[in-house]
Amino acid sequence: MSFKLRFALRFTSAVAVILLICFVSIYFLYANYRQQDFYSRMRSEGLEVYRLLSKLGNEDQGKSLEIIREVHSSIISGEEMLILDSNRHMLFSIPETTDSTRFSTIFQKINIAADHTEASGDRQYIGLYLPLEKIQMVISGIDESGLKRLQNLKLILLIVFAVALLISTFISFLFSNQVSQPLLALSKQMETTSEVDLRKRIPENAAFTEVNLVARNFNAMLERLEQTFEFQRSFVHHASHELRTPLATMLSHTESALANRLSEEEYRIVLGSLKQDQERMIELTNSLLLISQFEQQGFDHTWPICRVDEILYDKISINVKMFPDLGISLVFLNTPSSDDDLSIRGNEALLKSMFSNLIRNGYYYSTNKKVEILLEITENKVLVHVDTRGEHLNETEREKIMMPFFRGEYARQKKTTGAGLGLTIVQRILNMHKGSLVYSPMPNQVNRFTVILPKAITV
Repeated sequence: MSFKLRFALRFTSAVAVILLICFVSIYFLYANYRQQDFYSRMRSEGLEVYRLLSKLGNEDQGKSLEIIREVHSSIISGEEMLILDSNRHMLFSIPETTDSTRFSTIFQKINIAADHTEASGDRQYIGLYLPLEKIQMVISGIDESGLKRLQNLKLILLIVFAVALLISTFISFLFSNQVSQPLLALSKQMETTSEVDLRKRIPENAAFTEVNLVARNFNAMLERLEQTFEFQRSFVHHASHELRTPLATMLSHTESALANRLSEEEYRIVLGSLKQDQERMIELTNSLLLISQFEQQGFDHTWPICRVDEILYDKISINVKMFPDLGISLVFLNTPSSDDDLSIRGNEALLKSMFSNLIRNGYYYSTNKKVEILLEITENKVLVHVDTRGEHLNETEREKIMMPFFRGEYARQKKTTGAGLGLTIVQRILNMHKGSLVYSPMPNQVNRFTVILPKAITV
């Protein structure tokens, strides 16, 4: 069942139930009012007849009773009346031949406290007791005019109900069509959306907040997908370019060596150049592998607790052996009050890779090959500042420094094995550990990269 039909049926059903409840309530309320009003009329009729009877004298009483009977028998349709005295002798009846035994049950139910009323089919009965005169009377009749009005009311309500139901059905289909238009547009947009073209957006309809919210969220999803696919396309483009350059160089050197007779020293030079290109390719492929591995991973609460200072000391000793001319130092900006101040929850191997990338990045691109690491402890976080000397990044470079394969102007002038993926790897690892990386230009041509990691929550 389509959304439009389901919405129309549910809306029409809801309106039908509401109208049915209202009309049935109106019908029964009016029916009860009509019945009570007829009881009141019969009571007034009985009291009026008794008032006339009490004013009659002994002279011509029979003729007067006939007049009263003739006049009042036509006031209420099908009227029957029986009046008894205190000794249960009949004083008056309408018609004259009324059988009192038919009303014996009602007379037994009459009490002083209240009138007795009952109905049998269309006929209604009321029993009265006049305590001062000790008179009992029963009046019955058929409210033909009231019943006819009630029947007319039923017919009118049925007609109005049917017309209202038709109108509500039409309105529900019209309204459901208006509501479904943005959803149909959303469906068509989903059908045409692919990784080839993610620029189309669904127009937002301010008339429907919920549909507008769906459209806005879908557009936001397309925006994120577009950025992701654009990043992937750019990443693949740069990766292929970075791989093509050393491969082309290696091919050129190999062809040159095969085409010419070279001396041993010249062969060594060619092999040395090939080694550099191979190292660059190994570094690039390892970096690409790390990035692809980090793409789908997130924070793991089962990771062990690590000490930041121990990881830093370990990576400092390793990098000093790799780069003998590296000048590196570790300084505590404030004194930790306990071991917990330096504890974080994380993957030790990934954290070591992250700090190694930062140290190597500082070594490659600093002007003096010196790296100063400053360890700062706050209430809930551990901050690791990595300071190196060199030209400050401009505004454009600061915005793109975390992008894959991006290298600043100064970095492009340096001949290194780096491919511009070091900071990208650092940022991915920090995202996994709920941390962040911040760049800050400091005085005296110092570039500062600050690693911010949350402290481990111990139970």
